[in-house]
Amino acid sequence: MSQFSIIIPCYNQADWLKICVQSLQNQTFENWEAIIVNDGSTDHTKETADLLASNDNRIKVIHQTNGGLSDARNTGIKNAKGVWLNFLDSDDYLDINCLKMVFNAIETNPTFHIIQTGHHLVDEQNQIISTRIPQIEDGLFLNAILKGNDAPVLSVFIKRDFFDMLGDFDTTLKSAEDWDMWIRAAKNEGKRKIIFQPLVAVRHLQNSMTRNPWRMYENTVEVIKRVPLKDNRIKQNSPLNIDTNFDVQKSIKARLIQALGLNIMQGNITEALDKFNSESQMYNFQYHPIDFRQMNSFMTFKNWYRAEDVKKVLNDYPQLFGDFFSKTNFSSEFQKKACYYVFEFHLKNSNLLKYQFIGKIMNRVLDVSVNSKKIREEYGFKS
Repeated sequence: MSQFSIIIPCYNQADWLKICVQSLQNQTFENWEAIIVNDGSTDHTKETADLLASNDNRIKVIHQTNGGLSDARNTGIKNAKGVWLNFLDSDDYLDINCLKMVFNAIETNPTFHIIQTGHHLVDEQNQIISTRIPQIEDGLFLNAILKGNDAPVLSVFIKRDFFDMLGDFDTTLKSAEDWDMWIRAAKNEGKRKIIFQPLVAVRHLQNSMTRNPWRMYENTVEVIKRVPLKDNRIKQNSPLNIDTNFDVQKSIKARLIQALGLNIMQGNITEALDKFNSESQMYNFQYHPIDFRQMNSFMTFKNWYRAEDVKKVLNDYPQLFGDFFSKTNFSSEFQKKACYYVFEFHLKNSNLLKYQFIGKIMNRVLDVSVNSKKIREEYGFKS
């Protein structure tokens, strides 16, 4: 029996699939199987996947009509034989020592159900854009995961027999399906062990800017509305799977602001304004300028750390966000502060990159001038 079953859904990404599978074949730990699910691709994915399988008996290929990401993952799970599952998208890849280090963590932490690693964000040339290490504790993780999906799906390894208690990936969700799954895992008293090293790589593709922010928002809102309710998809009783108090309004507002950020970044100011007004009225949202700090999210430019990326953010996007805020009913002072909070991270990074020690002093002056540090603390934002 394989220790790991790596589920790889693939839709029209044949060229990236080769690199993805090569990262498995390069592993220093060899007891794995890969299940490639060709989800109705119209490029040469079928031929590529079949060729990869013909050269390595650890690779299985399943061809199916297009059913979407969750459906492809569910197909892979049904055909998996491994003790642990991992969900590796076809344009991403694993570090050469990833499976070995995860296996070692499993061996030394036998009571844990989930192993989670840090990750790199890489560009199309495999250059590292940024690195994220989970800043969370080992053990039960319900409170942490309710704040938001804190990891890309490929950085999570989950024990198969525990996963089987949670139900399938929800095929009605076109995004946030992994967050929905990890919430179920947490409600089922899942224990999570963190490896504080980046062992997987998530690829940032240029076409990711074409993502539909409102489809993502609507799916995320659906997941949020499920949070305070007992989840009947979980197949065993758990003391954490009960109806609870949860601030749905606050969570939805945060996701609305994140979606707005992507919509504005795409240049769709009128659409963003219409959605902002309608959703704010529906939920009776009230705003403080620092709320808009969340426009700098994983959906936009939160992980853009490199000097060239910081420069691009500060050159290309402030005018778009300024245009959006100028069309709201907020006061000019509110608009100015909101724009500052959107770009605060990159302004400070720019100062550090340009001026180093003097940049630190400049950033302290910025904090004092807008009272930013105190406000962040009051509203629960990390510096």
